[in-house]
Amino acid sequence: MLPELVSMSVILSTLTSGAWIGDQGVQPEPPVATSGAFDAPPVLDWLRVLPGMPGMSATHTERSRPSTDGTWVYLGQDSNDAIYQVHPVTGAVHQTIPTKGPVQSQVLFIDSDLIFCDLGGYTHRLSPDGQGPGWQHFGGAPIASTPTLHSDVLYVSNVDDTVYALDAGSGELIWRYARPADPTRSSELTLFGAPSPTIDGDQLLVGFADGNLVALRLSDGQVNWERRVGEGRYPDLIGTPLVLDGTAYVGGFSEPLVAVDLETRNVRWRLEAVGSATLPTPHEGLLYHGGTDGKLRSITQLDGEVLWTWDSQTTGALTQPQLTEAGILVGSSDGTLYLVDPDSGLETWRWDPDMMLDGVTVAPLLIERQAIVVTNAGRLMSLVVPAPVAPWDPDGADAFFQ
Repeated sequence: MLPELVSMSVILSTLTSGAWIGDQGVQPEPPVATSGAFDAPPVLDWLRVLPGMPGMSATHTERSRPSTDGTWVYLGQDSNDAIYQVHPVTGAVHQTIPTKGPVQSQVLFIDSDLIFCDLGGYTHRLSPDGQGPGWQHFGGAPIASTPTLHSDVLYVSNVDDTVYALDAGSGELIWRYARPADPTRSSELTLFGAPSPTIDGDQLLVGFADGNLVALRLSDGQVNWERRVGEGRYPDLIGTPLVLDGTAYVGGFSEPLVAVDLETRNVRWRLEAVGSATLPTPHEGLLYHGGTDGKLRSITQLDGEVLWTWDSQTTGALTQPQLTEAGILVGSSDGTLYLVDPDSGLETWRWDPDMMLDGVTVAPLLIERQAIVVTNAGRLMSLVVPAPVAPWDPDGADAFFQ
């Protein structure tokens, strides 16, 4: 049974007041288990306005993707120094967890502890109930990406092109690598951000603002090799590299998208004028790639052939595509949410909210037929696909009325 929909009067009251509706002390039930797919436009289940100050920039974005430990939903905010613990069924906040700066990282989980980074330059491990010892590590510069956890070690990349490894248990520094500055490029043209590091066997693949993909040894952070990838005005590697079957798929923010053979370090194929802000999604020999030009492409992994291109008709970068039973769910940082047929590339539906969203920069959290979405306007929403209606059974109706 689906959660009861919030009345429109409650939604309008929340939008008008800008209030965050608290629900202190209420323990949530686990997310409602439903069946079905996003085969119809979703309806608004609940909506909350994030409590921080509105963004002061015309290009304000919310980059902290919601995540769940199976009971609560957690996310940060671009304009408030906090992590929020949210009831997934009602959208009410259970508690606000202070941080050292705004959070664009996604929250990870180790046992019952939370792991995340903030724009104050800190990496945190803490218990949401405040009972565990936890730790904080200051890395010297803002961290806009999600850390990578592997074998009890956290690998963190900050906006100053510095990568470091931390002991996940104690927070102690294991090693640190600082990328040399590119003397040919003005710092004003460097994008604010960095991708999450990617594990490849005994090495770490990291993208940098100079457009280079660098392989670092997991043991000590020494450089194994590097390969120039990014080109154009913004060669920055912002999208996290995808490693699959001995190949790294990665792209510069402006262009191109390339497939790099990790054994030879040669480029197997490249697509010009295809920019990346996130990693592609693989499926049965294909890559579904959301570009910075607002276009979604279906690309063969083997040779880079573009099978189809869907245009969101926006100028915003697309979120990482998400595969559902009904199609590919994708958002635009300058648009809304869309469902695209994976075979034909035709648009199945787009969500028309009839309200100001200012775009969707990070992929929603999907829980069966529920999508929990954070928008650049600072709103957290739950969208639910209505349950299918059973076909009319005249015999059953006659039996009921007898």
